[in-house]
Amino acid sequence: MLVSEIPALRNYFYPVCYSSDLSKEPKHVRLFGEDFVVYRDSQGTAHGLSDRCPHRGGRLSQGWVVNDCLACPYHGWEYASDGKCTFIPSQEAGIPIPTRAKVGAFPVEERHGLVWMCVGDEPREMPYFTELEDEGYTLIHEMMDVWQASAPRIVDNALDVSHVAWVHRNSIGSNANNKLEMGEVSRDGLNLKFSVTLVAQVNEAMKNINGVTGETTRRTTHAELVQPLIFRGRLVYEENGLVHVLYKTCTPIDNENTLFCQFIARNDNPAPERWESITAVDRLVQSEDRALVEHIEPDFPLEITDEVHTKYDKMTVEYRRVLAELAGAR
Repeated sequence: MLVSEIPALRNYFYPVCYSSDLSKEPKHVRLFGEDFVVYRDSQGTAHGLSDRCPHRGGRLSQGWVVNDCLACPYHGWEYASDGKCTFIPSQEAGIPIPTRAKVGAFPVEERHGLVWMCVGDEPREMPYFTELEDEGYTLIHEMMDVWQASAPRIVDNALDVSHVAWVHRNSIGSNANNKLEMGEVSRDGLNLKFSVTLVAQVNEAMKNINGVTGETTRRTTHAELVQPLIFRGRLVYEENGLVHVLYKTCTPIDNENTLFCQFIARNDNPAPERWESITAVDRLVQSEDRALVEHIEPDFPLEITDEVHTKYDKMTVEYRRVLAELAGAR
């Protein structure tokens, strides 16, 4: 099944850019194959509208902000944050503005240095990230890139535990130690959780950023499907108690492309000068995933019998059930 065939996915909030990248200059964003625009008003509040003027189809993202409204670059029509046109320059005073002169308006929130947008009719609550509300953890933004892969495929890869020994054999994986200690998958509605312990390979970079020794180390991942397209992985190193939390969000640009965002939280209070080396390791790992996932077809199978599974696939099998339920499938 393709992302566009699961309308309920539109009701979630997704990152569209970093807060630092959004100004009064309108910014074009694309979700679920449709065009939108985000911008800030004079108070710094972020807003989101459809990116098409109903007059002659001008792109509002090419326009400008005036009087806290977004002006169309084609004929200067101005739209308020609720999507209604408030001013038509060429129209004489006293003539009412047509009721159809409006564009779609969508909720936008800012949290954890990101601009989040929902383009559905029934917005869900913003996702809650436990560690980012805890002063004992440091937030580090690592990457925001467009992947030529479907969002469910990327999330499925994050939930898949047995690929680490092979896909990441040149970084953190150890195919000489490919057996896993898995717990049971728990489910609460559309939320999934499970834990798995594995033997991770330790290279010099890992020693420097994580303070572990030896050639391998035991690491337990407490994984969670926070929302259908958001993954949280709490990586705990047994050797020293380091907690490295991975947050992966997948904003569906369309069926075949995804804005992939990753940020982390750590409990060792790393100095800013260490952030680059920490990020470098995670970017390497993600580049290995990306090289593989971008070559997998975007049509995501929801029928359990469409694929072959093993005992290590408990989480990804349950993920298919979650999406099937969300799609209304039985």
